[in-house]
Amino acid sequence: MLESMIRDHVMDHFKINKLFNNNQYGFIKGRSTTTQLLKILDEWTDYLEGEGQTDVIYTDFTKAFDKVPHKRLIHKLKAYNIDENLIHWIIAFLTNRQQKVKINGTLSEWLMVLSGIPQGTVLGPLLFLIYINDLPDVCDNFSKLFLFADDAKLYSYVKNDHDSMCLQHNINKLHQWTENWELALNIDKCAVCRFGRNIAIKSDYYISDIKLQEVHRVKDLGIMFDEQLNSAITAMIKLTKPIQC
Repeated sequence: MLESMIRDHVMDHFKINKLFNNNQYGFIKGRSTTTQLLKILDEWTDYLEGEGQTDVIYTDFTKAFDKVPHKRLIHKLKAYNIDENLIHWIIAFLTNRQQKVKINGTLSEWLMVLSGIPQGTVLGPLLFLIYINDLPDVCDNFSKLFLFADDAKLYSYVKNDHDSMCLQHNINKLHQWTENWELALNIDKCAVCRFGRNIAIKSDYYISDIKLQEVHRVKDLGIMFDEQLNSAITAMIKLTKPIQC
């Protein structure tokens, strides 16, 4: 109950002051996987009518909730002007935890837990949203980055090689953010998928000099996307179809 009270107070602070990033759709009342997919599909289907294509970079964080550094999270809470007493409570909630591991029947020594959001807690998801809240802001106006908690995709409307270079520039900025804030990307699971009626530009994209794999179909928040978005549009129509009584 106490966690719920703290969560509700912090959530109200963010909503009243409009602090949540508009491109975050996870764990926020009134937002869901469906509302995000409707938003991006509206844009991407408009792009289909043009001469270009939409290049989307699907990312994968390595154990994102477990990697959040406590000191940096507290720094962000202070930057958002969370009440000082609440910050002290959250510090007590996060810190002074210890853990040990057991391998083949042998236990390790106790070690201090210096990072990670406690799993299964009421407050944990909100703390993670706060930590990753500024990630979409690293992109310039050429690209957009949408989040559902730690599920992040970066995309641009691409008409020529210069547009691909601009997207690569924003990929670099995304990667730099993850380096600065110690949330590692699992680059082997990151991928690029291109959507359009005529895929003419096939530039390679890289994260840390590692070429991203290209996929032609991708599952995005539970919906399968093909290159022309036909399957995604059909699935969303079924999902949002009014129920007749």
